[in-house]
Amino acid sequence: MAGDLPNNSLWGKPTCDVSKNEEILRKHELRKLALIKEPNNASARSQYQAILQKHKSELQACRDRSFPQTQATWVRLYPNDAKAGMLEDVFDKVANRGYNQVFIEAFYDGRVLLPVADNPTPWRSVMEEAVKKGEVAADYDLLQKAIALGKERGIKVYGWAFTMNFGYGYSEIRGKAAALAINGDGENSIAKTNFDRAQVSNGRAFYEDAYEADHLFVDPYSAIARNDLTNLVKALMKRQPDGIVFDYVRYPTTPTGALIDNVKQLWIYGQSSRAALLNRIGDRNVRELMEIYLQNGKITADDIVQTEQKLTTAAQVQPTTIKNLPQTLAIAQNLLWNMATNHAYEGVLSFVNTVTAPLQQNNIPVGTVFFPSGNRAEAGKYDPKMQPWDRFPSFMERHAMTYAICADGKCVADQVAEVVRQSAPETLVCPILAGTWGQSFGGHASYEIQTQAILAKQPKIKCLSHFVFSWMEPESDRLRKAGKATGLENATTR
Repeated sequence: MAGDLPNNSLWGKPTCDVSKNEEILRKHELRKLALIKEPNNASARSQYQAILQKHKSELQACRDRSFPQTQATWVRLYPNDAKAGMLEDVFDKVANRGYNQVFIEAFYDGRVLLPVADNPTPWRSVMEEAVKKGEVAADYDLLQKAIALGKERGIKVYGWAFTMNFGYGYSEIRGKAAALAINGDGENSIAKTNFDRAQVSNGRAFYEDAYEADHLFVDPYSAIARNDLTNLVKALMKRQPDGIVFDYVRYPTTPTGALIDNVKQLWIYGQSSRAALLNRIGDRNVRELMEIYLQNGKITADDIVQTEQKLTTAAQVQPTTIKNLPQTLAIAQNLLWNMATNHAYEGVLSFVNTVTAPLQQNNIPVGTVFFPSGNRAEAGKYDPKMQPWDRFPSFMERHAMTYAICADGKCVADQVAEVVRQSAPETLVCPILAGTWGQSFGGHASYEIQTQAILAKQPKIKCLSHFVFSWMEPESDRLRKAGKATGLENATTR
């Protein structure tokens, strides 16, 4: 999820953190005693609950008067977190650092964070292997427990779901081929995958590091894809999260990320997308030219003449004399390119609106995750992600991945300012910062430096989030991912 982890975990200077090490240690020891060592010890449980409530009240009071009012982080959970006291440890660590919101990965890399016994989706549960090994019950609901633990600590819990990226394993499910995004070469997005397919079959791709070429994207016009993700959203909604954010609300990018200018580079050749494009063209002449354009990646002057003759012959009328063929060709090519790109954009917009409809109807907050450059267009060329975040509905929160790299954080503040500029005043803009506290990492300035730069330029920002929890607590992530965490490990202190 996050690449290499830092070698050192530094506390840094987060806002609204638990300021006394002795309180962190006392809570840590009470958790171990009450939940692991002596689960029947009523006194320990009572004392643990008391310190949780104390820190909850302090966190809320501090965040109400501090910048940012919402400080969030992104968390991946593992089957190991089902062990007694483990998930509580994760949330205690989050609260200790002053976070009052988390984004829990609920659908990612083709797996869902739903119980094996209550999974109405085509994707496998994250817990499937643990259930088969007898490590956890089939009805164990890790996401629901996370939501409950967050509420107990004054931490809002959002689900975090991939959107048009359905995961490699989706390609192995019978009957789903028609749902896949296809480009002008007839390829789906994993045609050039880095995976050894023999090694990642039967859902094992979930355990590999998935890069862009390994992600399987769907055709946003496909009713199959829409229904599958909508059913997943409904299942997540049953757990009553505080909201859900949607990532990969876009098409795949190219290896270089270079702007594209050829229709065959668009992912609109899937059965549903192609049919929708042609069906929305009322003019028979234009529709005929569009078919040629999609097939060849361009049209010629002869195509215009032949199409005119073909249609007028069929209609038994005289063909129109084209006076300036080169100019007509240029206009036609520009028209067809604009129609094709608008169709691609509209697919993304329509898809996210469709799959989030159950949340909208139940007044559950919806957010989108995007790169600020995903909507980039220059001189008729477009970012291959075709991510029209500036056209997402204003009620949708905007979680912009402002990952620019510079030592003073000002480049990040500039990205944030641009997102704010392109957003309605009523839209919540909650930038995502990459890095960690107290040190630079991966070229990113520390969270302290980035936060100061943003505050100086955008003092009205009320929400920031930090990618990612594993970079702040690398040892916790390593052990939990490997299934070796016990909950008895040493506490992380200032």
